[in-house]
Amino acid sequence: MPLIDDEGNLFGVVNVIDALAVCLIIAVLVAGVAVVGVLGDGKGAADPETAANESGGALTNESVNASQLKTQYATINIGTQPDYVAEAVNKGDQATVATDGHNLTITDVYVSPTNGGDGHVIVRAKLEGAYPPADEPETAFQFDNRSIRLGSQITIDTADYVLKGTVQQLQDDGTTLNTERTSVQLESNVSATTANAIEIGDEYQFDGQTIATVTDVETTELENTSKVAVDLEADLVTFDRAGTKTFGGRSLSIGTQITLRTESYDFSGELTHRGPSELIDETD
Repeated sequence: MPLIDDEGNLFGVVNVIDALAVCLIIAVLVAGVAVVGVLGDGKGAADPETAANESGGALTNESVNASQLKTQYATINIGTQPDYVAEAVNKGDQATVATDGHNLTITDVYVSPTNGGDGHVIVRAKLEGAYPPADEPETAFQFDNRSIRLGSQITIDTADYVLKGTVQQLQDDGTTLNTERTSVQLESNVSATTANAIEIGDEYQFDGQTIATVTDVETTELENTSKVAVDLEADLVTFDRAGTKTFGGRSLSIGTQITLRTESYDFSGELTHRGPSELIDETD
């Protein structure tokens, strides 16, 4: 039997023109399937392998963030700030962070006064960042495209202030700072007016918080002088920095000068004794 007969039929069955048309349709369908396979699912999304190849063997930032996002809690020492700046730092403040998926929220604030009247600021912050993939040489926690370790500098940029601080702790949990009530004994020679004004229960308030309370006071008149010797005991709200009690950014060591300010007087005395400390319960 000839391949094409006298009537133009292929093998005497199918018309040649019809056969060519069928072959063309099949070719178009095959080509369409191949294009869809290359481009993705028809919605503009490439398969994971293609995405990895186009990004140099790594998944896109969005994919990495989704799989690697972690939360750490940092204690950040912001240092001494003018009183109006110290008073602007509050729980719940959120920083502006350029990196997608990364966030910083202040969860606790400790402000203690310096002898000059400014405030020493320490905050606890919730950092939402990421750890590098396991095959990366860098292992430190990453926040806003930077490695965060003890001693790292970090910027807190909010609508009201921009402050830089040093990371003193980095932990998996814990929203509050380790603040304590520490008993201290202070001595100084002051005017009779100041001595007479000091009473048990007097409070020193800073940034709207009571940070010192007078618990006992004894006075002794001095001969040949108008001064009065004052032996004062007070409870200070202190911050525990690696086992060292601090107030106003300084350690509470013997000989340290501590200033207490109330509505009635300023008292500056030398620390002669430091008593026990009691952890402050936030529910108190």
